[in-house]
Amino acid sequence: MLLTACEVKVGQDDKADAGNGAAASSADNGGQVSLDIPGFSAKVDVPATSLGSDDMDIDGLRLYPGTRVTGVDVKAAGDASANSVRISYASADAPDKLKAYYEAAAKDKGFTSAPSTREGAADVLNLTNAKGKKVRIAIEPAGTGSKGALTILD
Repeated sequence: MLLTACEVKVGQDDKADAGNGAAASSADNGGQVSLDIPGFSAKVDVPATSLGSDDMDIDGLRLYPGTRVTGVDVKAAGDASANSVRISYASADAPDKLKAYYEAAAKDKGFTSAPSTREGAADVLNLTNAKGKKVRIAIEPAGTGSKGALTILD
């Protein structure tokens, strides 16, 4: 059976982000794994998982230290330009600390960076590695800390 489109989400299903179907998380006691493919969808409750900066590595680029992963959204389609992996995160540190960390880490790991942009409350970094893989990092305030998403685009 050939799947032309597939979507997998891990995280709390409190609210979907407007327009992109990503899972958002606000609780620490568990989450959901969601699968959405043409003709079939399922949601399964899973216990809370504590993934952080030591568990995630994207071509040498690690999540900000102390970051907690709050959701993962994987989209695969027949058209490679629509494939992506989106990792939602939360941090107790302010957005400017995360932005400085990601800019320095990207430079250290050989990523090129376009000038950051502003999308609503989020600063967005657009990075490209030597192989042409694109990484988009959105960082926004959340109380006294930060939240956002790191998206790997195919």
